[in-house]
Amino acid sequence: MPQESYDLKLRAREQLKDRWLQAGIVSFIAWLLTIAFTEGNVNAIHSVQFIWLNGELISVPYTSTLTRLADLLSFILIGPITLGVSGYFLKLVRQEGPIIEDMFGGFKFFLKAFVLDLLMTIFIILWSLLLIIPGIIAALRYSMAYYIMIDNPQLSAFEALNQSKLMMVGFKSELFKFWLSYLGWFLLGVITLGIAFLWVTPYYETAKANFYQDLKDHL
Repeated sequence: MPQESYDLKLRAREQLKDRWLQAGIVSFIAWLLTIAFTEGNVNAIHSVQFIWLNGELISVPYTSTLTRLADLLSFILIGPITLGVSGYFLKLVRQEGPIIEDMFGGFKFFLKAFVLDLLMTIFIILWSLLLIIPGIIAALRYSMAYYIMIDNPQLSAFEALNQSKLMMVGFKSELFKFWLSYLGWFLLGVITLGIAFLWVTPYYETAKANFYQDLKDHL
């Protein structure tokens, strides 16, 4: 079964010793290709600049054709990119010599990865409409779907989600505690305007891949 968060993090640091730069580049490219130029991120940057210039906290609406196109591109790419990045970090924890190009491996299964991301988003949103807690539980339930698809590329998106749901029975609380253990690191990323995420994201993704590997070995 998955180890405690401390042990998962310790293993992640060991596995990343000679690969921090490479893993950081993978994480940065993934961010750049998916959410860097989406409306939410542009709004955040624009708001910070406006606050700094005027010394007061206000909301600044900002939209453009470019950000709308970026939102569409993110919607299309986030599935295959997430699948590829998950595959990169699985190779890392399995000591299979990952390379940066591995992050684009998800495009071999573009349609499946796109549908997987779409279904996960729909299901989590629908559960969240009830209350925030059912939404969190849904996110935990489907959290292993990308890894499962990597190890079983013949599966459909629905099948990967169902297998993730079965795999996480009895382990959702463990993953939730793992998420909470990174809360401080995520806040650090926000405080540093994203700079710390170049270090935090590989750290988190490696530890999460270890969680999946432990769970798979246990089952």
